[in-house]
Amino acid sequence: MYIPIFDRDMLYPTGNNLDPGSVHVAVMRPNSQGNLPVFISAKSNHKPMEYMDILLDIIQSEIFDRTGIDIKSQCTFFILDENDEYIKLVWKNGKQIIERSINIQIQN
Repeated sequence: MYIPIFDRDMLYPTGNNLDPGSVHVAVMRPNSQGNLPVFISAKSNHKPMEYMDILLDIIQSEIFDRTGIDIKSQCTFFILDENDEYIKLVWKNGKQIIERSINIQIQN
């Protein structure tokens, strides 16, 4: 079970200044591999996966730069999609790997 240690709502650009995207970001306690699980869920009608490069830059600079954490080497991302399923995003050997995840439980 994932337990949040930090959460925050964030805005991001979508190409339309009158319609920014909004997501909820929740950072969980480190897992057994020492990575920080980070959960992202949409709060607007935009799909976060379509804006991941922008979102990751914002998350790195606004949350993790303060603590010296490099998200590509120390975080595992879980993005909630429109079907209420999580997409897992990690980096291995500098390459982005995307896969579906099931049976994820988060404690509120």
